[in-house]
Amino acid sequence: MGRRRFLLIFCILAIFVFAIVQCTQVKSKSNDSRGPAYAGSASCVSCHKDLTESAVHNSHFKASKMLTEPGSADSLHIPDGEFVFNEQTKVQVKNRADGLYQSALINGADKKTEHTDMIFGAGNSAYTFAFWYGKQLMQMPLNYLTKGHQWVNSPGFPDNQIYFGRPIVSRCLECHSSFADKKLVQGPNFSITEEYVKNSIIAGIDCERCHGPAAQHVNFHQQNPTVKTANFMVSYKKLALTRRVDVCGVCHSGTAIRTVNSTFGFKPGDTLTTLPQYSAYRGEDPDVHGKQKQLLEASKCYKIGKAECITCHDVHENNKLNAAIYSVKCISCHQEVKHETLKEKNKAILAKNCIDCHMPIKESHDIGFQMSNSKEKVPYSIRTHRIAIYNDLVKNK
Repeated sequence: MGRRRFLLIFCILAIFVFAIVQCTQVKSKSNDSRGPAYAGSASCVSCHKDLTESAVHNSHFKASKMLTEPGSADSLHIPDGEFVFNEQTKVQVKNRADGLYQSALINGADKKTEHTDMIFGAGNSAYTFAFWYGKQLMQMPLNYLTKGHQWVNSPGFPDNQIYFGRPIVSRCLECHSSFADKKLVQGPNFSITEEYVKNSIIAGIDCERCHGPAAQHVNFHQQNPTVKTANFMVSYKKLALTRRVDVCGVCHSGTAIRTVNSTFGFKPGDTLTTLPQYSAYRGEDPDVHGKQKQLLEASKCYKIGKAECITCHDVHENNKLNAAIYSVKCISCHQEVKHETLKEKNKAILAKNCIDCHMPIKESHDIGFQMSNSKEKVPYSIRTHRIAIYNDLVKNK
């Protein structure tokens, strides 16, 4: 009798423990399209509230956005507008009750109108727009320059006609989103197109895109809340300098990276040098758009181990730093620099602005924006990440 009672109590306890474990595991499960190894960024909030609340407002998290609901673009404050190719050919942009539209007008008649389904860019300089064409994402004719407050013809598009025909390929999404499940579909004449599973796209750069899959990490710490040392998570501090920079370089090495597999699979601790056709720096002048890693690698500050991406950039922070704050970081290592070749009147000013001389704003060789009612193309300007002495600037000072 006592043995039966013992077995009964044991079975009840076993069922109770199993139920608790199951409830705990269910709590950390997500419907993340990347698979069961991923917990989803929402699971990070409970332990990393301050970091996540700041990160969701920074440029990485806002690298793209799906416009799934009416009013999704309202917070971006994108205005109506018009782009003129000529008197007969115009593109009209209109905010309607159900979203943002671009329309092709030929002699005043609406020949094609598409609804904006996705936006690329954090809006610091510009926005790019896309629409669904079946299961393909296609780029819309116009970009919006946020600093210039103007609509422009999308870079690389024909300068004399409206174009709705450029696909958004997976390489774009690999740098502007955290995941997209694609299918390769064979078309006529052996052509291959990329189609996406629409609900698989995770817009923006989320926590696990940079930190790697976190389901094990979340499960462990939910079950062991008193353990404060991170388990099942790569420590950036313990990675070699080159590996830390490589995590950023996945997206900040330009479009020259070509891989057999998607870079969505790249995790902290991996190295870019194993990727086919990775464009390492060889002394050339890389384009300032996208190739920040190669430009940084060309800098003496990096070569001697004194500067890396996170030296200046806090990827969790939303605040925009000014030249004076960046200069403090420079001066922490360059306290003895006297700038003796400079005119005395400029020294006080330059002491609070190192970067305009040593990381000047330069024009992209690859990207230019065509203005409305004009053939003129304004180059895209961005700050170079090659930290150096630029003699042409010194002469002008």
